[in-house]
Formats: sequence, C-alpha cells, structure tokens
Amino acid sequence: MKNELSAVRDFAQTVRYSGDSLAADEAVKRSNDQMESYFSLNSMLVSPLVTPIIHKSIGKVIKRLGIPETSIKAFVYASPEIQAECHAGNDVDCIIRLSSGLIDILENKEIEFVIGHEIGHFIYGHGLASAYSDNKSLEFSIQKRAQEISADRIGLLASESLDNSIRAMMKTMSGLSTKYLKFDIGAFLSQLSNNKNISQLDVNSSHPSMIVRCRALLWFSMSETFKSGKRDYQHKEVDKLNKRIKTDIDKFDDSIARDKIEDLKRNIALWLCAEKIVEDGAFDNHEQKIFQDMFGQDMLKKLKNFLSSQDSATSIGKSVSEKLEIARIDLQNELPSTFENEMEQIEKAVSSNFV
Repeated sequence: MKNELSAVRDFAQTVRYSGDSLAADEAVKRSNDQMESYFSLNSMLVSPLVTPIIHKSIGKVIKRLGIPETSIKAFVYASPEIQAECHAGNDVDCIIRLSSGLIDILENKEIEFVIGHEIGHFIYGHGLASAYSDNKSLEFSIQKRAQEISADRIGLLASESLDNSIRAMMKTMSGLSTKYLKFDIGAFLSQLSNNKNISQLDVNSSHPSMIVRCRALLWFSMSETFKSGKRDYQHKEVDKLNKRIKTDIDKFDDSIARDKIEDLKRNIALWLCAEKIVEDGAFDNHEQKIFQDMFGQDMLKKLKNFLSSQDSATSIGKSVSEKLEIARIDLQNELPSTFENEMEQIEKAVSSNFV
C-alpha cells in the first residue's frame, strides 16, 4: 500500500502549487483510530450497503487517483452547513467527513471533485504540516490558502471534469442547488472585475476566494497536458501556470497579509539601522543621509526626536535594543518557519548601507 501511495504522491508533486511549501512534520504522526471511533459514534460510515451512491463516488475517485481503497474511510454527519474535511494523522490512511448539507446540494459527479479535493490534502500531507497547527501567524495562513490550490488540482483530476468541479465550487460558495443556478462560468468569474483593488480582509482565512480558486482551476484545465488526458506534467508548464495564479492570489487574497509582513521587516531594518547609528554615539550627516534614503524624511525626524528624548548614551542604546527586540519578536510571531532566513537577509541589506 505504501508503494502505491508513494507513486501517487510522486505524481502529485508534479502538479503541486508552488506556494504550497510547508513541509509535513514527521514527528506528529499518529493513528486515526481514536478519531475514527469518535466519528463512528456521531456520524454515518459510508458503505456500499448504507450509502451506496456516495460509496460509488468515492470508489471512482480513488480508482482514478490510484489510491488504495483501504487508505480512505468516509463519514457523513448531520449538518445544514456545507462542509467537507480531511483528517489524516499519518501518511497511510485518512478520514473524510462530509456534511449532509453538502451532499444535499451536490450532484454525484460534483461530489467527486469535493472528495478528490479532500484526498488531495491527504496526498500532500497537509494534515501533517502541523508543527504550526495552532499557529495563527500570517505565514501559516498564506500557506493554508496555497494548500487549497494544490488540493483543487487533485479534485479536478479526480473528477475528470472542469464543469463538475466549477459547479461544485459555485454551489458550495452560494449554498444554492441546481434548481437556482445557471452555470455560466464566465459570468461567475467576472465578479473579480468588480474587485480590482480589494483584497480579502480576513488575513487569517484558511481558504482563498472561491472565485480566485475557480479561475486557478480553469487555467490549470487549459494546460496542454490536462487537455491531452496525460499525466506527464512538465515543470516549465506548471511553473508558468503557478506564476500566473500567484499574481491572482497575491492581489485578491494575500496582499494585506504580505503588506503587514513587509511593514514588520521594515521596522526591524529601521531599528537595526538605529543600532548601528548609536554605536559610535554620533548621528552624523552621512548616517542621516543613509537613513533618510532608506526610510524617508518623516521617519528621520521621528528617529531624531526619539534619540534626543533619551537621557544618556546608555539610555539610548538600551531603548534602541528594546525596540529592536520587540520588532524581532513581532516578525518571528508572523514568520515562525522562515524567521531566521528573513533576519539574515535584512541584516545583510542594512549592513551593506553602512560599509
């Protein structure tokens, strides 16, 4: 079974979205038995005897993806909410949960996309990227949104139909069934044209805008490899596609979060500069020119006022060090996995201006 899953994962890496780069944490692997026992008491196990239609849809998906049947168990639970989730404590098997509200509005072929999407999270080990599972950092939220793009691609490959995949997305976004929807993909995607300068306001959202996801999936489906029905995706083809999608995500989903990160990095750079400036006890014209070029006239005035408000050289050094430490902590909280690398880059950039 592991060999089969390894082959599936090797293929999945060829279509993985480049922004989805948070590594799985091998140290947190665990059995799904406890979770399965809980779900068995509170949900209905999908089986050929009790839920034959849903069971058949899952069977089609795992056959298309090449997943061993024993790797997937699914449950349906009573809820009007439109939800699907994947629980995977290890890289051998997973549990898919589907709400009754989701099942009620989706056709069988549309359900295949959702099931494939959730299995995609399992294939990519997203559930094991949990070293930051309780993390509310901007970095983690950006990664979570990127993971959805990768999982959508697996969902599309599992359903083998762009139309059914987009229909599933439109229904889960709106909560409307076929009775109330006309599936005009062009009209649906045109909503983005009304949001040219608006990004998702919730910086900690775990999902990108559904419209952005739909457009990303549409572009993926237009790749020559997907249209040919083959699975030999080339890096050059996928890389070009990823860059196009990243532009969309950066604009409509991640821009506020990335702006906040840049502000935090800039604040560290500012106090690193201040630290170098106070080392010799003098803020000469040359240093003021460097600082002004980096941060502007207004910030130069604020720094001069801050330094002049201190009682002594010792007080100045201590205050600057405290400000720098706070700035470091703020950035580390938002970039826990890349903080050291970012600090190295910032320190190099600052030092290059003070040679």
